[in-house]
This record gives sequence, structure tokens and C-alpha cells, in this order.
Amino acid sequence: MLARKVGYIHYEGARAFSSGQIKTADRHFTYRLVQTLTIVGLIGFFLLIYVALSAAKTNYAYALMQEKHQVQELQQDNDNLRIDISKLEAPERVYKTATKDLGMVAPTRVLYGSSQKQAGTSSNSR
Repeated sequence: MLARKVGYIHYEGARAFSSGQIKTADRHFTYRLVQTLTIVGLIGFFLLIYVALSAAKTNYAYALMQEKHQVQELQQDNDNLRIDISKLEAPERVYKTATKDLGMVAPTRVLYGSSQKQAGTSSNSR
């Protein structure tokens, strides 16, 4: 058999905790552990939600910026087309195209109305 040292004679009786106190301490530790893990889990969940919302906000901002850029390009194209229409509708250009390209000539005399109306009005005036 092993011999015990003098300081270890009452080793068994020197334990301060009884089995009831150990169970209570274990329950308290488990409760605190669950409580801490719940708090850490909630914090992680809210951080994940925050990151997801920030990513969505950034995505929407990027899409909005692209739409604004496209609107600006379309407005510029619209302005350029209005300038082209103004140039094409200019009376000088229409006259030049009609006379040089199409071979038209400006009328020397302008008649208003049809020839039948003029004949009818001349017979009524007599």
C-alpha cells in the first residue's frame, strides 16, 4: 500500500463542495454559458442582417447611378436629334435640295384654288 504524506491525511474531507453544491454550480455555469452564447448569436445575426442590408443598399445605389447615366445619354441623343431635325427643316436647305437635287423650279405665278372655281367665279361676276 502507498503511504500518505502528512499534509494529505484529511484530503477526502478537505473538499469544500458537496455534490449538491457542484450540481448547482454546474447548472449556474450552464445557464451562463447558454445566455452568453445566445447573446453572441443575436449579435452575429444582427451583424449579418446589417451587412446584407448594406450590400443591398450599395447594389441599389449602383443600379440607380447606371439608370441616371443612361437617362443622360438618352437626353443627349434626343438633343442631337432635335438639332438634326432643325437643320433638315430649315427653309434654305429644303429649297436647295428641291432645286438642285430634285430638279424642281419655283413657280412664277401662284394660283389659289382650282381652275373650275376660277371659271365659276368669272361667270358669276358677269
